[in-house]
Amino acid sequence: MKVRESGGMKWRTLLPLWLVSTASLAAEPLWVDARVTTTWQLFDQVLVPGLPGAVTRVERASPFTLGAFGRFGGLTAPLVKGTVSGEFAAWGRVGSLDGSAADGDVTAAWVQYTKGFRVRLGRQLTLPGSARYVRFDGASAGVSLFDHVDLDAYAGWVALPRWSLPRGAMLAGFVGDALNDPAVLEAQNRTGQVTWGARVAAHGSRGNAALSFHDQRDLIGVAYRTVSGSGLFRANELASFGARLTLDLTALAFSEARLFVDLATPVVPVALDYSYQSPALLLPRTSILAAFGGAAWHEVGAEASFVALQSLSLKGRGAAQLFEGDRPGGRATLKVTWVPDLDRRGLLLSEVGRVYLPASGYTFVRAAGRWRVGPTVWLSGDAALYQYDQPVRGQWRSVTGLASVEWAPWPHLRGVISGTAMSTPFSVFETQAMAKLIVDWSSERVEGSTP
Repeated sequence: MKVRESGGMKWRTLLPLWLVSTASLAAEPLWVDARVTTTWQLFDQVLVPGLPGAVTRVERASPFTLGAFGRFGGLTAPLVKGTVSGEFAAWGRVGSLDGSAADGDVTAAWVQYTKGFRVRLGRQLTLPGSARYVRFDGASAGVSLFDHVDLDAYAGWVALPRWSLPRGAMLAGFVGDALNDPAVLEAQNRTGQVTWGARVAAHGSRGNAALSFHDQRDLIGVAYRTVSGSGLFRANELASFGARLTLDLTALAFSEARLFVDLATPVVPVALDYSYQSPALLLPRTSILAAFGGAAWHEVGAEASFVALQSLSLKGRGAAQLFEGDRPGGRATLKVTWVPDLDRRGLLLSEVGRVYLPASGYTFVRAAGRWRVGPTVWLSGDAALYQYDQPVRGQWRSVTGLASVEWAPWPHLRGVISGTAMSTPFSVFETQAMAKLIVDWSSERVEGSTP
């Protein structure tokens, strides 16, 4: 697999003259943040055989992807007493092997007006409790009271990712059922979903708390309905406590729960936590992926870190798990980081860990480093070995290695050449190469007034 990426341009500057000419003095500085990236790839693509000895067709692809992102704020106009901000993000691709000559999407496109209250219109995101983010086309509004309470609400039509469409059911292995009963595909079609929700949050010098509600439905009925609460309390400079709880109102079961205590002791900071997750409840009921969420589990863990002589740091974590059916599990890691010289030209890292899951598990070791060999050149490498308790597709281990050279001749120009080699249960031997060129330009946010 060969990958080349170029572009990566980011800048902050004044708005175009036709936009700035209408701006008046604003309490918030007028600013713009924009980025354009281009990526070109060349690789061979092959599907994993379904049966031992199956022969598959190797295809070569050379997709070209263009991405754009822009955000502005602090804009005012003669007839607008408040301020206007907005965001736009989109991408497009040609030359892929997914059955389409061209593809693309608008990931964000919204404008917000703020004057004591805030109103946002367009394609935007919300984070409903423990679920993955939801992108929707609609409106949201909010207001802040007494400088300590925020009230927000939103409503709109869900903008679905592609894997939620009916073809996702076929790729997941349901094509036989779909041929016998076309209603199987129709049940997986989540288009036309609507969503709405609300959130109230309070914050102060010692902590914060929030309560939110999210409802999402389609033609079949309720796809997702939750109520979520979270809070953080700082008892003093040494101790803080927090909690998060999400209840699925349709299943009348908790989808997520978390409690934690952070103790910032002078020598060895310690964190204690308990967490619970039911993966099947984290996605809408009509999503095909909800059927593959896995078993619910509880976990109790502890984490500690120690710094010696400001150059050597150790960080360890251990956790005991209990899966559905009273099946025990656990995981533990120890990471050592060393900065060998005073001018911090280099960094060395080593890590060892053990993961045990019901009926299986694995042990891993990792070593990595980064070193500046000159004023503008860096070398880095990363290697890892995974040893499985039980063979996966007949293989007992995976080995991966990565090496790269980075060159930054000017403050706004950076180039990277890297290579990867690996041997895994899904690939006897695989190599990849990547060349990346990044142009990064930024300037200070401009105090807003008509130039």
